[in-house]
Amino acid sequence: MKKVLLPMVAVCAFAAPAFAEDELAYGTTPETAKPFPAYTKNPVTGMYNFGGWMVTSLADVPEEVYFTIKYEGETPAMWGDAPGSNDHMVWVYLCNEGQEALQMMEGTNSYILFPGQEYLVKITPKETGTYGASGPMALPADRAGQYKYFPQDITANQNLTFYQSAGTTRYYLYNAPYANQLNVSAKALDNSGKVIGANTDITNVEVTHIECPGGTNVSTGIPGVLLIGPWIKAGRNIVSVTVAETAPEGFGIGFSLDALNIRNCGNKLSYASDQFKLDTPLEYPDAYYTVDYKFEVPEDGTYTFINHGAAGTILNVGFMEYLPTDPDDPYAGKPFKCLTEGMKTATVGNDDAVVVFENLKKGQTMYVQSDAFGVIGSGEKPYLKITKGTSAINEIAADGNTLKVNAADGILSVESVLLASGAEVAVYDMTARKVASSVAAAGADRLDMNLNVAQGVYVVVVYGKGNSESAKIVIK
Repeated sequence: MKKVLLPMVAVCAFAAPAFAEDELAYGTTPETAKPFPAYTKNPVTGMYNFGGWMVTSLADVPEEVYFTIKYEGETPAMWGDAPGSNDHMVWVYLCNEGQEALQMMEGTNSYILFPGQEYLVKITPKETGTYGASGPMALPADRAGQYKYFPQDITANQNLTFYQSAGTTRYYLYNAPYANQLNVSAKALDNSGKVIGANTDITNVEVTHIECPGGTNVSTGIPGVLLIGPWIKAGRNIVSVTVAETAPEGFGIGFSLDALNIRNCGNKLSYASDQFKLDTPLEYPDAYYTVDYKFEVPEDGTYTFINHGAAGTILNVGFMEYLPTDPDDPYAGKPFKCLTEGMKTATVGNDDAVVVFENLKKGQTMYVQSDAFGVIGSGEKPYLKITKGTSAINEIAADGNTLKVNAADGILSVESVLLASGAEVAVYDMTARKVASSVAAAGADRLDMNLNVAQGVYVVVVYGKGNSESAKIVIK
């Protein structure tokens, strides 16, 4: 699964489009998109203008043209206009096949550009004139946090307390270091050191990923009783938080990533139903920390488990064992544990990850986990699939992951084709805390680094250019 990367936006002078195929000012497909004609800053007004793409004859241009645009301001800006009528002729996307960028008013030609972010622009010219004649217009700073299109940037202050009035929804720009589950909780303290209000005063949390390809997730549970935080992707996200009308004065919230909670066995799989249908793909969210499912063997036989995900995603399949119920705890549910003995693992490389279990018995319960720790999403829809027998193996090559790791005597040796790009190698413990990192020299295919850590299980991630690989190691 490959991620479509847009070309970097270069500064170029405004020019009317030429019509030789190799000299076009625009792209005719998303893959051939050209940088949008640059704007010149007016030294008097400070506004960006004197730019845009001019169409003098509709006969000389195709029905769709493509550009890239990157805004370098400090706050979100509104951009996009078309000549003549109010027809929708300008579209802005996070990337090819990605979601549409945010708008202040849906259905118009104007979109919100975030600082330092590149976008794909599609124009369907229906009238002559200049498209994008006005440069990006920075939004007033006092709007920060009040609107989804202008979230309050808390990137440098993610551990602080953010105060929110009762009955309001505020928007925060949260830069997640890795994909995980986001907790939003009551955090403000009164003079005696007690928390003001409670987590039940938070009624809804929604996360919108604003990097390619996008995606939205919402909190689950019962508002006012128990709210379970939404999954969040690595990178920049807009987090909307709604506070109840009954929240007390001085109520404040805090953000945290709940690695320990979701690293446990199966995210309460004892409550889950078997969602698998044999030979049918089961789609799961792209580039999340872990996703766990339960599979109940329908009849005796051999079964093949397939993970069609982004490169570096780990497929873990093993057995679940149910334990006696505690009669003194009516809320304990049906306790169980995921057995590591007999677990099989494969990693998505250039091909799908595949594991095979023979001689499974009807009624056995399996856990199927897709672990995308630190993995860069591909933009496609990943899925898990289970088939009876081994016929599916003929359609899928063996694990194509290039990552090899070995740890001995305090030294971690890493081999990967991704190292040649000067990739970072990071090591994380099971709480998602980075415990070691190093950067490979350009052109390298092997990296040896110090790794002095306690016994336990760790994840090694190689961050390449637009791709990543990961593997688990056990330090004894």
